[in-house]
Amino acid sequence: MNTQHWIDHFETNTRLNHELQLPDAPCASPDEVRIPLAESLAIFQLGESGGGTRLRRYTRSIAALENLKGYQRAVDLFVAEEQSHAALLARTVTHLRGTLLRKQWTNSIFRWLRDLVNLEFNIQVLLTAELIAEVYFGLLALRCSDPVVQTVSRKLLRDEMGHLSFQRDFLFERLKTLTPAMQRLWRWQFQLIHFGTTCVVAWDHRDCLRTLNITPAGFRARAVQCWRSFQSRLDRRLRDFSAPESPAFPSASGCGRSSDAACENRPDELPEERGCAESLPFIRTGREMHHAWNRAGVSAFPDHSAHV
Repeated sequence: MNTQHWIDHFETNTRLNHELQLPDAPCASPDEVRIPLAESLAIFQLGESGGGTRLRRYTRSIAALENLKGYQRAVDLFVAEEQSHAALLARTVTHLRGTLLRKQWTNSIFRWLRDLVNLEFNIQVLLTAELIAEVYFGLLALRCSDPVVQTVSRKLLRDEMGHLSFQRDFLFERLKTLTPAMQRLWRWQFQLIHFGTTCVVAWDHRDCLRTLNITPAGFRARAVQCWRSFQSRLDRRLRDFSAPESPAFPSASGCGRSSDAACENRPDELPEERGCAESLPFIRTGREMHHAWNRAGVSAFPDHSAHV
């Protein structure tokens, strides 16, 4: 795992989050939009505000592994970036004249689940939340008219795409040591937990989703597509790792076989610029996705048509 790349990325990106300038305009959204949106964002803000105590404790147990050298430092910086997200979301909730939360039932369940087993399970629960957050902030970036919400959603969406790549790199390092049968078992339970969590989040944020013209069922369908895209990339890396070596043919993204592993040695390239196809999977085609990003003002993303 190229942990130095992630250390450099998180150091730079966290600073950019702290320096992000938000539009200087009062919230003009009607109360029927503003109130459920503020309540929903306050829940996500609470989820981003944790100190990462459990995660840091778990990472210390694997710090000596050679293939994860530097991972503990990368996780420390990852947690710092999550806290910068909490600060951005707090500013957004204040802009919407909402109230920040100290406790909320779905957040409490997430924290309880993350402490149940071990590091891999902790990462898995965290990853589930990030997959859901990518769909959520993608919807806000495309469908919310408030300029502050749009600005923050675009930035957090880019960051979540990087987080997915970071977590996939880690899970690959751990899962490649398992037998194919154990990998399938892990995939099955991950899918089950992700779907259950998606159902809870879709119901809990139903009022906000309604203001975006999205039903809970529509949100669940988008989240499931996002999970499938993430898992298919992870599965492909695992298959390529276990398959016999053979000459690689260049892919459309410019990387050969095991493209994620090949691309991870490009320290000048942001993880979200490596073709993370999880983003906005509910847009039907890659070309339409590309145009939607342009309309939303999110730059530096490749044309995803080769991955769809």
